[in-house]
Amino acid sequence: MKHVGSITSNLAKLDRLNYHLAAEVAKLPEIRIAGNCSSRLALSNLLRIYQFAPAVFDAMFNAMDGIGMPAHRKYCSALQALFWLIQDEKLCVSGMFLGLEIKVTTDKYGHCRPRLISRMASPKNKNDRHYSLDKMLDAAWREECRLIDGPNIHQIIDGIQTQEEAEEYALLLKRHDNLQIQGYIINDFMRKRKIFNVNDWRQIETAVDQSRWKVFETVADRLNSPELVSYYINKYFSFRKIPASGVYFTFFDQKAQCTDAAYFARFMLDRAGYETFMRSVKWNNDPWDGLHTGAGIILEDGRYLLISNYTGINYMSGPFSSLESLDQKLSCGRKIIDKKWGAYYPPRYY
Repeated sequence: MKHVGSITSNLAKLDRLNYHLAAEVAKLPEIRIAGNCSSRLALSNLLRIYQFAPAVFDAMFNAMDGIGMPAHRKYCSALQALFWLIQDEKLCVSGMFLGLEIKVTTDKYGHCRPRLISRMASPKNKNDRHYSLDKMLDAAWREECRLIDGPNIHQIIDGIQTQEEAEEYALLLKRHDNLQIQGYIINDFMRKRKIFNVNDWRQIETAVDQSRWKVFETVADRLNSPELVSYYINKYFSFRKIPASGVYFTFFDQKAQCTDAAYFARFMLDRAGYETFMRSVKWNNDPWDGLHTGAGIILEDGRYLLISNYTGINYMSGPFSSLESLDQKLSCGRKIIDKKWGAYYPPRYY
């Protein structure tokens, strides 16, 4: 990509302005692994936006950097969310978090570029601040990025090997845009790749590897703090009342009851470096409506922070200084007849 600058040169420029920010940007998978044209342009635009308001950007980054355990995590997920907004050309949205009015322009080479229009007034109330983690995730944790271009999507569909799936995709093409069709292709490839022409496998495999939400390890690296785990459970899981399926099945099905969510949260938090717990309470012997399981982390002072408390909606709560207060929270104040570490009905498969 001409006239954008290499990743190395733009990181060097950012390093001179804020060495810690540059170091964290360099850890992002989009920079460290992908390093494609889209990433190069996004990094160049991030540098420009930083130069519009460096002090405000530094304050926002400091808030982002405190999410998770910096010494343990692979990268800063909140910073990745901002990078996605810039990469997806949502420059006006990214500017709002900095109190900047930014418009998307196109330079003479056809590249998307940010242009500063004005600086918004600083909020008088700190609760009205421009940046918050939830607002950033609401804006950024959405659909996949574009991984397969339109002509190649049609080529892949034309090469489908079975009549039934070919007819199904013909209908999907009439009802959905290319980004949505890309999602169907990736999902089907992960479940039944043989419906696609073998000559298209490499292209789809590349899209799977670069996808934001389809690969378990990719998402597990991202869910590196209690806040991120709780947000993910609320955004992606729907409630189901069937026996627990385990972490991997829960991830792929995106359906869970309290035990599924608790195992999922504990797995992610263990992986992120936290000391975790899983706790169950029972108020009667009904296997569905008489018990509840939650999971969380044990703080340095020994208190319990409840991260997974899933009933269709997830709630973080605490910290609790005693097991009695934690158990009362899990039981919603009901009279407890039994309690234990772990789950009453663990999944057959982890």
